[in-house]
Order: sequence, then structure tokens, then C-alpha cells
Amino acid sequence: MRNRCYSVPIQLLRSQYRSIHASVPLSWTPRDEYRLTRPELVDRISRLLVLNRFDAIDKLYFDFSDELLDGVLVKLRLNPNACLSFFQMAFKQHKYRPNVRCYCRIVHILSKGRKFVEARAFLNQLVGLDKSRHPSFLAWDELVRIYREFSFAPVVFDMILKVYAEKGMMKSALHVFDNMGKCGSVPSLRSCNSLLSNLVKNGQFREALTVFEQMRRTGIAPDVFTISIVVNAYCKGGNMNRAVEFVKEMENQGFEPNQVTFHSLMNGYISQGDLEAARGVLAMMLEKGISRNLVSYTLLIKGYCKECNISEAERVFQSIKEDDSLILDEHVYGVLIDAYCHAGKMNDAVRLQNEMLSSGLKMNVLICNLLINGYCKLGLLCEAETSFMQMGHEVKPDGYSYNTLLDGYCREGHINKGFKLCEKMLQEGLKPSVISYNTLIKGLCRVGAFNDALHLWQLMLERGLVPNEISYCTLLDGLFKMGDVDGALKLWKEILAKGFTKSMIAYNTMISGLCSVGKIVEAEAVCSRMKELNCVPDRVTYKALSVGYGKVGNVDQALKVKDMIESR
Repeated sequence: MRNRCYSVPIQLLRSQYRSIHASVPLSWTPRDEYRLTRPELVDRISRLLVLNRFDAIDKLYFDFSDELLDGVLVKLRLNPNACLSFFQMAFKQHKYRPNVRCYCRIVHILSKGRKFVEARAFLNQLVGLDKSRHPSFLAWDELVRIYREFSFAPVVFDMILKVYAEKGMMKSALHVFDNMGKCGSVPSLRSCNSLLSNLVKNGQFREALTVFEQMRRTGIAPDVFTISIVVNAYCKGGNMNRAVEFVKEMENQGFEPNQVTFHSLMNGYISQGDLEAARGVLAMMLEKGISRNLVSYTLLIKGYCKECNISEAERVFQSIKEDDSLILDEHVYGVLIDAYCHAGKMNDAVRLQNEMLSSGLKMNVLICNLLINGYCKLGLLCEAETSFMQMGHEVKPDGYSYNTLLDGYCREGHINKGFKLCEKMLQEGLKPSVISYNTLIKGLCRVGAFNDALHLWQLMLERGLVPNEISYCTLLDGLFKMGDVDGALKLWKEILAKGFTKSMIAYNTMISGLCSVGKIVEAEAVCSRMKELNCVPDRVTYKALSVGYGKVGNVDQALKVKDMIESR
């Protein structure tokens, strides 16, 4: 029987074949935005922003760029809400960050629209940009350029002056202060006070006084806060006579000094050790009807403690207790506890601690650290450990707490305990600092484990920690003690290359090390170089030289240097 054969029409077969294996020829029609020029894209985005059509913007296909963002900001500069929305969209992109020009544009636009909170936020971001790529003067120049382009009010300049001052970027702040006048802008008194205050805080007393004189010439009238800051600048600069004269001048002009002003005067006298004058300021406050508060008396207590007159400090402390208008706080107790710890009178320190707790005040990390440090200095490690362990119940130990106890262990030769403490430190989420490594390296050198000290030094470098002056001097001293003079000389060159050319500690360590190995000629050369760099030798320097001369048998020179020490 023949097999049956089914024939299918060829047309049908072709139709099925096409339906299964064929498709419409590939074609791609570009979306509208791909055919748009940049000005057209800017125009479309701008219209959608004005209409609050953010959903439509999300559907557009485009890449953020400085040119696009800049174009939209220029076009919508009179619509701060729309500009802010688009800038925020740009900022949320993973692969794009606005440049300095775009930041400067948005800040001007928001300030014009009186959106000062948002403008300040972006100014903070602007000055925080990578300074290696965007120097701060570039931001200023760009702000000025856009100010002239937009013809907006110069309020931004006052804002950036205050931001620079608050961030401690004093060079940039002074540049803005000096150049605002060229843009027809005068800094506000609040910004000037912020600049003055941060200059004083930064130790730039002369610059602060210069700024004050410029304020006067510009016609910016000071207030009582300005006066207090200027008094503080004179006091911290050690010019107490001028500080008192200035207060009198201001009083003649109608200003009434406040507590802060008098406290600055007190602090200045205390810094110079003139406690009688400080008490005189306290009496003057009473005469002028200015109430003396806890800060006034705390300053006086601190002054007596600084002069090691703890009995007088206690007398002032008792007078505070007897004054119903004053309430003792942790800071006052901390000042006295610190004094007793420095004097090695730990029983009195603990007495005050217990008294503080009995009065309802709480322990803080500062007072705990003072007690740990006091015990460690006396070699009372058990008591130090107890204080450290008690911290966990009330306050959390910080890096200083760990480093203080670590130093105590290393001083007593308990290096293993020191390393275990570092492990505990890591478990608590605190990374050992350069100070931690310095302490351990010094401890290892002290017990003669020089190779371990060198290994730890390398480990510190591998972990990305930058050695400081103490680090180098500790290792230098260790190399001399292990007899590796060549290694010490090599490290000395590195120390000088790192810029520690005026470090008294470094020079004394080097001179002492050279003298200890009998290299008195080399020590004399280092001492001469030290003098050339206006680094004046001190008692430690001459004592090391005296030992060095004695070591090489030059008794006459040793006695001559010894006489020099005694006459200093």
C-alpha cells in the first residue's frame, strides 16, 4: 500500500513561514528631543518646569550637562522655584555634579527670590567643593561675573562672607571682605562680627584688629558684640593696656561693656598670671552694676589653679556654694578636679567627684579622663582601670580615654595590655590614631623591643596614618638607643625634608642622640644649624651637649656648658 501524501498549498506555506519567522523590517524613529538643538531642549525643559510638568521632564531622554543646566538657569532666572526644582533634579543624578558656575547661578537666583535658606545651603556646598579643582577665589570671581551679568542685588556676597568665616576659611573670607566694595556691597554687621570672632578664634589677632579698623572707615557701626570681640583680640594678643584703653574709649562713645567684655579682660590678666588685676575686674563689674555669674568665678578658679594656688581656688569655690544666686555645674568641678589631678592629690579629686555626684550632677567624659590621667601619672594603674571600666556604665570612653590608659600601660612596661586595649578600642568602633601608635612605639623602645617598634612604624604607614613630629622624634630616639646611627641619620634627613626645621623637640632629640653615641662634632653642627634657623637652644639642648662633652672627655667644655645652663 502506498503511503498517503498530504499536499499543502505553497501559498499557505509561505504565509505561515512569514508569520513565524519574519517580522516587520527594523526601523527607528528618533524621539523629538533627540532632534532638538540644545537651545530648543532648554526651551522645552523650561516650559515644562514653568508648568510644573515634572512627569513630562522625566519622560524626556537627555543627559544632564553643565551647559544644559546653565542654559535653563539663565532662561528661568526670574523663576526661583523652577530653577530650584531643576537644580535638585541635576543634583540627584549619579554621574553628574553641577560645576562652580551653576552653583553660583542658583545661589544668585535663590537670593533674588528671597529663598535665603536654600541659597545658604548651596553656598555651603559650593565652598565645600574640592579645593584642588575649585580654588575658593574662583567661586568669588564667578559670583561677581554672574552678579554683573544678571544685575541682581549683591546680597550673595555678604552671605558667602559669613559662610567662609563660619567654616574657618579665613583667607577666602578676608578676600571677600576686601573686595565687596568693588561690587557696591557693604558687609552686614552680623557678617563682620562672624569674621572678627573666627579670626580671633583662629589666633589671627592682628588681622581681626585690621578688619575692625576697616569697618570703622567703611562706616559700619559696631555693637556691643563687636566691642567684646575686639577686647578679646587685644587680650589674647597680650596687649592688656590697649584692651583697657579701648574699653574706656567705647564707654566714652556710649557703649556699655557687658559680662563678655569683662570676662575677656579677666581671661587676659589670668593668662599673664596677674590674679590681682583679674580680681580688680571682678570688683569693677560690681561697681558698674554688672552681675557676676558662674563664668566669672570659674575664670578666677582657673587662674588660681594655673598658679598652683589650689587653696585659694577652693576658697572661691566655697564662696560660690554660699551664694544662693549661683548654681555649681560640672565645668567648675572639672576645673578643680583637674588641678588636684595635676598636683597628684587624687584623694581630693575623688572627694570632689563624689560631692559632684551627690549634688545631682552627672559624670562626663572630660572628668573621667582627668581621673584616669591623674592615676596613670602616679602609676596607679589599678585605680585607672577602675575609673575606665566605670565609664561604660555612665559615659562612653572616647579616643582620649583609651590613649591615656594606653600611655599608662606603656609607661609601666605593660605592652601586652596596651595591645589588648587597642583591640578593645577597635571592637568599640574606634580606630587607633597616630597618638596611639606613637605611644606603643615609645613603649616598645622603652623595653628595648626596637625591631617590634620598627615593624609597628611600618604598619602605621601601611594603614595610611601620617606620622607627626612626635612620631618621628620617638623613632629617632629609638634608633639611637638601638645603636643604629646610620638609620637615625637617614631619618633625620627625612624629618628635615618633612618641614620640621624649627622643631625644638626634633633638634633636642637629634643632639641628645648624637651626644649619647659620642658624636659631639656632629651634635655641635646640628646646634649651629638650629641657631641659624632662629630656633633658640634651651636647657635640654645644653644639658645634652654637657653630657656629650663629658662622654668624649672634654671636661672643660662640659663644665662651661653646665655653667651656661645654671646662668639661664
